[in-house]
Amino acid sequence: MKHIKDKSLKTKNIGYNSFKKGSSFNYKKRSDWYKLIRTLVYFVFVALLISPIFIMLNTSLKTYNDVTVWPPTWFGGQLQWSNYYDILAGDKSIVRPLINSLIVSIVPAIVCVILGTFAAYGANRYRFKFKNYFLMIIVVTQMFAAVVLANPMSIIFRDMGILNTHLSLIIANTAVSLPMTVWLMYSYISSIPIDLEEAAWIDGCSRVKAVRIILMPLLAPGIITAGLFAFIVSWGDLLFANAFIVDPAMKTIPLALTDFQSLYKTSWELQTAASLVATLPTFFIFILIQKHIVQGIAKTGVKG
Repeated sequence: MKHIKDKSLKTKNIGYNSFKKGSSFNYKKRSDWYKLIRTLVYFVFVALLISPIFIMLNTSLKTYNDVTVWPPTWFGGQLQWSNYYDILAGDKSIVRPLINSLIVSIVPAIVCVILGTFAAYGANRYRFKFKNYFLMIIVVTQMFAAVVLANPMSIIFRDMGILNTHLSLIIANTAVSLPMTVWLMYSYISSIPIDLEEAAWIDGCSRVKAVRIILMPLLAPGIITAGLFAFIVSWGDLLFANAFIVDPAMKTIPLALTDFQSLYKTSWELQTAASLVATLPTFFIFILIQKHIVQGIAKTGVKG
């Protein structure tokens, strides 16, 4: 009797182990399929994101006739590297517009970071009357479209005598980017405990020294994120440049790209080549500071 019982238990154990092995195999198989499908989805998603870049590159290396031919072809016949020579050293060179764009993008980014950081610090760390109204006003200013501000600003700048200058674009781009910069820095400062500053005060540091030594290093990712945001907004601005700039020597890169279009013809090969060159500054900046950008976005998303 005992022998039969032991045999039945052994049979059950064998069946259980077989079931366990089969379940483990099925789970592993499903997991492999899941990884494969997920990889394919990621691949398709990335391909969709970078396909416009490849299309632009393809177009920029063609002649005008190859661009307009139907059905379209990849890279046509001979690669036209001369298109890039034309936009960099030819009659429609974009070198000067690139320099103008750098000037009217870097300066607003620096100004927005400085003013936005101190405004956000004051609004976050100090208690004062009408503080909530101050923050509400900042939110309300973001609701105004830039097109609403263009005409009044052009009249003011004309009366001030700074129309058709870098200063007009710097002021306009700073005014547009500053509210968002304040909110980004406000959220980032909120994520840093005030206890760190209080400990520095106890050790004898002044508020300014505590901010410089303790807070500023911690704010670096947020400052970089806010500065990059202001830079990109200014770099891609066409509205203010079109409203304030008349002199061809003062054109920014978005405005210069419209020179490749006329009433009867658009030089797509030159325009796409110029567009690719225009994306290089922001691309390289992002590559260099992408780690800080990710940290800054993560921190500014904690609160606010």
